[in-house]
Amino acid sequence: MEQHKGKGTPQGGVISPLLANLFLHYVFDVWMEVHCKGIQFVRYADDIICHCTSEQEVKRLHAKLIQRLTECSLTLHPEKSKIVYCKSWKHTADFKCISFDFLGFTFCPKLIKCQSGQFLVGFIPKVSRKTAKRIRAEINSWSWRFWVQREIKDILNYSQSRLRGWVEYYGKVAIYSIKWVLQHFNRKLSRWAKRKYKSLKNYAQAVRRVIKFQRKHPGLLAHW
Repeated sequence: MEQHKGKGTPQGGVISPLLANLFLHYVFDVWMEVHCKGIQFVRYADDIICHCTSEQEVKRLHAKLIQRLTECSLTLHPEKSKIVYCKSWKHTADFKCISFDFLGFTFCPKLIKCQSGQFLVGFIPKVSRKTAKRIRAEINSWSWRFWVQREIKDILNYSQSRLRGWVEYYGKVAIYSIKWVLQHFNRKLSRWAKRKYKSLKNYAQAVRRVIKFQRKHPGLLAHW
């Protein structure tokens, strides 16, 4: 959502998130419960997902929301606001938009294996590209060159809590996805090992050394 210029709390203000959340509770949450009963929704700050059961219901809700927000001097974000079809093995119609991002995840159709062993298309979350890029950038920003003078225990002490935080948040619903993203840490660790130990002649040997260390200490890091 966007607010009209010249009004509201300052961007980045300490009190702004609290006031905005309180404002939207009455502007949106309470209003939805009264005027749009039966439509499930999730709101985090000003990011909102409404789950409708048909395209007709979506269009009616969209029109109501535009009117409601206009009355409250708000507008829907022109780029982020969209209608998404949750395509899966149960819902197979063709639709232009079949994915969306929310709270660091991308929700989209993906092939999954059921308990019966059968493969079906489900509409499930994975780590978004934007989030994956941010995580890799943060890992890159760590003091890898400085750590050449340190031991591996120093790297583990620094990175353990950070890696655990990512796995605990994203791993709740997308464990394979976040583990794949955090393979970047393993690659950085392999490059560190190659610079640290002169006995490792090439990157491939360093990778094998890290894999061997991982197998010896499987629970040492959250994504191992």
